Amino acid sequence: MPSNQPPAAIRDDTVICRSTDVLSAGVGAETVMMTVDTGYYYGLDDIGSEIWQRLETPRKFSELVDSLVADYDADRAVIAEDVRMLLTDMAAHGVLRFD
Repeated sequence: MPSNQPPAAIRDDTVICRSTDVLSAGVGAETVMMTVDTGYYYGLDDIGSEIWQRLETPRKFSELVDSLVADYDADRAVIAEDVRMLLTDMAAHGVLRFD
């Protein structure tokens, strides 16, 4: 069953999906989102916005991290931890869900 609460640990095979009740718009390199049910606004910087774009199609955590590692010169473990923290925060605010 889909959940907007993150699993105890986001594993490599955890599938991340955008919530269906979120409206989003690009503002320069940033993204502004609003959850339809609550009217809550959420903003992403340029990197967060890129991650949001990459989640247009649901994908496994490992696939998301691998795609970022291919484009950025940083250690995979560092990218994975940073992305894990962002996804956890986004899920807590209802803009993502985990399947």
